[in-house]
Amino acid sequence: MTERDNSPRWNGRRGRYEVWFLTMSHPSGDSGYWIRYTLRAPVAGPPERKLWFARFDRIDPSRSFGINGFAEGRPMQGPAFGIGDALLDAGAARGSLKGGGHEVRWDVRWPTGQETLRLLPQALYRGSLAPTRPYSPNPDVRFGGTVEVDGQTVELDGFAGQQGHLEGTRHAERWAWMHCNAFREDGYAFQALSAQGRRGPFLTPFVTSAALRVDGSWVRLRGTSPARSWSLGMWRLRLGSRDYRVDGEIRAPWDLLMRARYLDPDDTPRWCHNTEIASSRLLVWERREDGWRELAELISDGTTHAEWAGKTPAPGVPTDHEEIA
Repeated sequence: MTERDNSPRWNGRRGRYEVWFLTMSHPSGDSGYWIRYTLRAPVAGPPERKLWFARFDRIDPSRSFGINGFAEGRPMQGPAFGIGDALLDAGAARGSLKGGGHEVRWDVRWPTGQETLRLLPQALYRGSLAPTRPYSPNPDVRFGGTVEVDGQTVELDGFAGQQGHLEGTRHAERWAWMHCNAFREDGYAFQALSAQGRRGPFLTPFVTSAALRVDGSWVRLRGTSPARSWSLGMWRLRLGSRDYRVDGEIRAPWDLLMRARYLDPDDTPRWCHNTEIASSRLLVWERREDGWRELAELISDGTTHAEWAGKTPAPGVPTDHEEIA
């Protein structure tokens, strides 16, 4: 299902949006990259295609920056999406951007063939109940290739991350998302989404969906609360299933975050505060015949990808994702 779930879903109708993205971090936790290919079909006006690129630097946050800009694109068949000379295809992404005092290009590769991770309950991927459907066609990969920033080339050998795909009619009202597959302990990956939606004039409870990769398989975890368990730069998790529990937290100082503006098809803004160099600590418990036993302590220092988003921008975040002409 991996590359099938990467295929473009847009059929020409207004009022839709679609995103393909890569998140990746250096094994040391010192740096990370965020690359996006987006399509927005506004309620009024022509379709818009954009490229997004961000670099995050944990050693010197002043070197972090993000730029995004419009590009002429073309619809493509199969698991591919093109914007000008940029392309995201099966196991490959390339592109370039210039603006905001920076010039960047990327040529990224990753292995394919994993089963798509669908975080939401399966029923929400049918019909129109969920305004956004998230997919992770390649949820646990090691990237190769290169990223070039202002003439300096970085080899991505061993960068850890994932490749995701979103499509829908509007963003959630508020959400937090995280992913990590580069804990100190080998063999684990974790991804979680906590989101609040709107049904007419009413806001829904916060629903949290998560998945833990253990022994080569994904274990689903759930939680629902009228109040959110996170605030900007911090997320406390307590989730479970019949056989597993995860307790822990994700954290990112504000100077490691980058503020980006998203637009719904009706031009309603959402503000995403994102980083690819967050940290996390998770305790994993497994139910055994004699009760709950601690299975693992998962620690990530600068290798967690995370974002906190809502309807207002956080003024304390020092770096903006710059929109270029």
